[in-house]
Amino acid sequence: MKKIALTTFRRFLADEEGAFIVEFGIAFPVLILLSFALLEFSLVVFDYQRAAEATRSGVRHTIISPPIANTATLIVGNTIVCKNPEGTVVCDGGSPSVDANVRWASLMANMTPIYPTLTSANVVVTYEGTDVGEEDEYGGIFPLVTIELEGVKHNMIVGHLIGIDSIEFPAFTTTVLGPGNYVMVAEKIGAKK
Repeated sequence: MKKIALTTFRRFLADEEGAFIVEFGIAFPVLILLSFALLEFSLVVFDYQRAAEATRSGVRHTIISPPIANTATLIVGNTIVCKNPEGTVVCDGGSPSVDANVRWASLMANMTPIYPTLTSANVVVTYEGTDVGEEDEYGGIFPLVTIELEGVKHNMIVGHLIGIDSIEFPAFTTTVLGPGNYVMVAEKIGAKK
């Protein structure tokens, strides 16, 4: 009887039938987790690229359109920073143009097809006076135009499983030398006509 039990026990230990199911049961969840992690990483990279391209497209649109800020007072070293946090354009260091809200809407209409979750609160437009051009001539100085995206987030899909709801991207910034043809220079006091 002892010999039969010992033989049966050895046969049981040597039997590898069904071992694949156990190995598959251990490896399958890891494989699924890695697949979803790769998918999530791809979506993060895709959103990052879309935000960067929206910034580049926005600055190109801004330099070919009339300025959002009133750049007539822009001098070398001066900056005008425009934001639209609550539906109305505000400019620090200067004043918005008469049609600033319409121009901002045009800018957003150019950027949101590229990055649909972008809001006006994420966008900052900066005009910086350079030493390119002449202050006392028509056209004035040529400003550096910068578009910056702040607070842009990617909402995680799989990250919720491990407690990460979203990740915030670093600020995206693109700067281009803009045209001076929209800058109107006031006539100097005492200038001869």
